[in-house]
Amino acid sequence: MIKRYIRPLSPLERYSLVLNRLYKYHVDGILEGQGDVDPIALQKAVDQAAQANPAIRVRLRGLLRWTWWVDSGIAPKVFKLPLSDWDGQSELHTEFLQTRLDPMKGQAVADVLIVPCVDGLTRIVFRSVHAAIDGRGLMHWVAEVCSAMRGDPLQGSFSRLTDLDIQAAHQDKVQPEINPKPAHCIPVIAPDPVRTGGLRYVWRRVVLPSNVNQLLPKAADFFARYARSREPGEVGFTIPVDYRGLRTTEMGIGNMTGYLRLQVEDEATPRKLMHQIATKVKAFVDCRSFPGIKTLRWLPVWFMLRKLIPQVDAILHTVSPALPSGGLVSMGSVNASLYSFPGFAANYLYGIPGAVGKLNVIFINYPEQTVVSFSAPATYNGDGQFDRLVKAFTLHFSQ
Repeated sequence: MIKRYIRPLSPLERYSLVLNRLYKYHVDGILEGQGDVDPIALQKAVDQAAQANPAIRVRLRGLLRWTWWVDSGIAPKVFKLPLSDWDGQSELHTEFLQTRLDPMKGQAVADVLIVPCVDGLTRIVFRSVHAAIDGRGLMHWVAEVCSAMRGDPLQGSFSRLTDLDIQAAHQDKVQPEINPKPAHCIPVIAPDPVRTGGLRYVWRRVVLPSNVNQLLPKAADFFARYARSREPGEVGFTIPVDYRGLRTTEMGIGNMTGYLRLQVEDEATPRKLMHQIATKVKAFVDCRSFPGIKTLRWLPVWFMLRKLIPQVDAILHTVSPALPSGGLVSMGSVNASLYSFPGFAANYLYGIPGAVGKLNVIFINYPEQTVVSFSAPATYNGDGQFDRLVKAFTLHFSQ
């Protein structure tokens, strides 16, 4: 008999719940392609994939230090939406994506939306809460559902490890960082001088006409030059490091991710930046826990949220040690055939970057193209500065 899936809520996941209450901290993936997808057949595939990956069925249970993700036995629900004007390239016409999944209210941590669009494409949105699932976990989940639609064997995932467990297992290998972290990183683009209204994030998606190798260090170099063309200053980016296959042999869809800071000096080149990442990974810098992280286990979400809200404007819009210039995420290379199934030919799987920080960028490489998604607070686009950045990036990497 298989034991019921249970995983402790890690301190970082607890803080993700705070961010989800602040705005909407999701990991949302969009599977775009041609075909009419039957919601009943897709629900059966979701049920089957969820049985093999029970972490997608969890609900939040417990209190403070004794909080757990517990398998509810209930698979995510599939919903088919009416014909939409959405083009999959931004948040325009995505009212259906604005609803927040809220595990604090006992809700599911994931759902699936079938969105037929007037441009002739079907977009299947796999939504999930970042407090329960990370980006690599979502990609695995999508692939498992598509495998079930094809009738292929499922890989499954049953790991109960948290990011903190993996970090603890490697603490004796963590070496001191050679370079100090940037203390005061300038943003890549300037925020609006006058800001009104509540917190809101905007996002864009572009397709580069080639498979751009090592795009992460190249993008870091591009963004640093773009930022310093406006003002001098330190530039740094948060880089997530997937623990699966690197720090553990276990497979899970929870938050099995560490983080390191990439410093972009004035004389940096993509090659030097790639060397810096490799050096830090070799030194297990990604396994260094955030100072005081375990304290978060004892702090209620409502308390942390109350402390955070008055500081949000300053954190997002001023140069301070609180945030780096942005976050850069490489999801690796995939083939669209991995996400195709009878009746549906996939073009791309891509993500909506998480609603956190000043700028977030996600890259997914395909054999002949690269899909890039950007997000930023709406207060970084009042004069179109975010859109100009996306345009400049696209032009630079399309040449």
